[in-house]
Amino acid sequence: MPFLFPDRFQAFDLNVDRPTVMAILNVTPDSFSDGGRFNAGRESFDVDVEAVVDAARIALRDGAGILDVGGESTKPGAEPVEEAEELRRVVPVVRALAQGFDVPISIDTRRPVVADAALEAGAALVNDVAAGRYIDSQRRLADESESGFPEEMAEVVARRGASVALMHMRGVPQTMQATPPEYPNGVVEEIFSFLARRRDAFIGMGVAPEKILFDPGLGFGKTFEQNWSIIANIERFHALGGPLLLGFSRKTFLRETARRRDEGRGLSPAIPDVATLDQETATLAALVARRGVAVLRVHNVRQTALALEIARRSEAEAPRQ
Repeated sequence: MPFLFPDRFQAFDLNVDRPTVMAILNVTPDSFSDGGRFNAGRESFDVDVEAVVDAARIALRDGAGILDVGGESTKPGAEPVEEAEELRRVVPVVRALAQGFDVPISIDTRRPVVADAALEAGAALVNDVAAGRYIDSQRRLADESESGFPEEMAEVVARRGASVALMHMRGVPQTMQATPPEYPNGVVEEIFSFLARRRDAFIGMGVAPEKILFDPGLGFGKTFEQNWSIIANIERFHALGGPLLLGFSRKTFLRETARRRDEGRGLSPAIPDVATLDQETATLAALVARRGVAVLRVHNVRQTALALEIARRSEAEAPRQ
């Protein structure tokens, strides 16, 4: 099934033969890796829109195909921001990017009100860590197994004719890694069932199946072993019927992988720096791309795109002698 972006991006091609790199543009003061990168203020956080546009231009030059704008950190332990503050951060950025570049803009938000405003400003895709469970009118997040709640995000996506990425998150960012999350029926099958339920809810609200991506939510309420189990069984999620989006850039389980390897070899474990984590991210990107992941959400676009190109060329048909 082809994946469709709205309006002028209908022909945008998401395929497993040449995965799309999604560039992370966090306009926050507290994201785990790049918080404050675009701060134009001194004492208070004020987004430097021109700096974001410049970073987007570099990301597109380096190989990005989607620009993902987020105004609220969802790292473990992060506190939510007020709706008005999230709007203040993201809407001017989305508008500037949509006016400046002919590529799909993604809004990374769980709030329907923010998604609606960003789509009005020119975004084409809603990247929702809560998979449509945040209810603006009630100011709460529906439980993972809850049903029958107002499908406000799905309504926004359907009304705007937008595309959406549905992600699994166990718990909430403030506490999701505080205690080891449990998955009595197995992490892969529980996430699959959750995403299938949320897919059906969005389709029931009028969202076209070919406009839905799926993200198992690496690092969002998963242990080290559970993250790797999801990756080892990533093909299972193809049965959801849409492209897969995976976000693992610079995440803790990659840092922990390096630490455990060093420790197992009798080395003094070093704390990986950003450059090391970008290398690990690019390596994993090339591996999961071979297994059908269509969108790779990363910080370092150039390194990831290069890893994908090397992997592609290594599998190309050898020239005839």
